[in-house]
Amino acid sequence: MPRAIFFDMDDTILDTSGGLEEAWEIACRDVAPQLGCDWSQLRAAIRREAMEFWKDEAAVGHWRVRLVEAREHVVKLALAAEGMDPGLAPRINDRYGEEVGGRIKLFDDALATLEHCRAEGYRLALLTNGPADMQRGKIARFDLEKHFDAVVIEGVFGHGKPNREVFDHALTAVDVRPEEAWHVGDNLYADVGGAKNVGIHAVWIHRERLELREDLLITPDRVIGHLHELPGVLREP
Repeated sequence: MPRAIFFDMDDTILDTSGGLEEAWEIACRDVAPQLGCDWSQLRAAIRREAMEFWKDEAAVGHWRVRLVEAREHVVKLALAAEGMDPGLAPRINDRYGEEVGGRIKLFDDALATLEHCRAEGYRLALLTNGPADMQRGKIARFDLEKHFDAVVIEGVFGHGKPNREVFDHALTAVDVRPEEAWHVGDNLYADVGGAKNVGIHAVWIHRERLELREDLLITPDRVIGHLHELPGVLREP
């Protein structure tokens, strides 16, 4: 059993994807009349280009600290591919950002799980990829820092998951060895792959929206659907 537990933030503690489709619909509907297209055509093009852009996370990892710019770049690609005016990308990007930001929320089981782990004496760290200001804003908005002994933000630290420097830094911050730590996250590449590369027990959380494909080379040590399952898993022999 671990002495420390590390947590990812986005889509592990915070639901940052739940309002995504609604926000994109509003942003696309806003500009569709000017483009002379159906909003769903534009949304489909943005989704297609985003999947292509992010399919190799290692190749585009540097965009993680420039997510707003990356999103606008993807929208430009989508508009150009559909023969539409890419000059409208900033407007679409800004509207989406406004809409999706207000839809971010804590998962219902997040705080109770963190409080349980603190009460049980585990040392906790939050490891999150992304831009400094964006991630700091979420942490402050939901008052998360008080639950953790260490917080590592990619845009502040200078490295992001799956780089081993992130996990090594967190291990040092909470004073445990790799075999004494677990890491919980939803991203197989950044969270599971990064943790296992350092020798940390990797717990994949899928929130019933992700599937573990059989052809993947990365295999988590444990799988949970929701954070409220973690205390029970920690009690397993």
